[in-house]
Amino acid sequence: MSGAVSPSGVAVITLSHRKFGPVVVLMSLICAACSGPIETRSGIAGAPVTGHATVAVLASPDQHDEATGSARDAVAKALTHYGYIVSDEAPLRITVGLGERPASLEVLGADGTVLSGAKRQRLLQDCADRTERLTLVAETPGGAISRAWAEEDHCKGGLDQALEPLATQAVAQLVGRHENGRDLRFGRD
Repeated sequence: MSGAVSPSGVAVITLSHRKFGPVVVLMSLICAACSGPIETRSGIAGAPVTGHATVAVLASPDQHDEATGSARDAVAKALTHYGYIVSDEAPLRITVGLGERPASLEVLGADGTVLSGAKRQRLLQDCADRTERLTLVAETPGGAISRAWAEEDHCKGGLDQALEPLATQAVAQLVGRHENGRDLRFGRD
């Protein structure tokens, strides 16, 4: 390690890569265990909702907590992004539900198909992942029901950071504006 003072009076410290190289690599690995890529998976069962200018966004009847209220607001914001008007009196009703489970569990359909796969723990990860899932159920009087969903796995990150991306992807599926079903972003995992 050596030190000097720059012409502007700022102290400059130079670390030898021979002594501190392994420390820098180790610190990078430790930090990488808490942050990195976050995959948002999404899908839809039923036909996308089209042709409705006004929608009502409701919380699931058995979920009236702060998180579900925040989810409802995030879904309403995402719908307005696509040109929908949110009103309590609309014929198209979208019910918002939240769920969380250990990410090590996979969810199977009645016929044995994987609806939501299990996630393995990453190297150096010091906590168990949880899967955060947002589900939207859209229904009109006398019409077919559509269900859109989005989910992410988190270890240190929580629902507060996941809510907006989940709402964005679930709404995009619901209104027929998303075909991929997988998106990648970076943040606290």
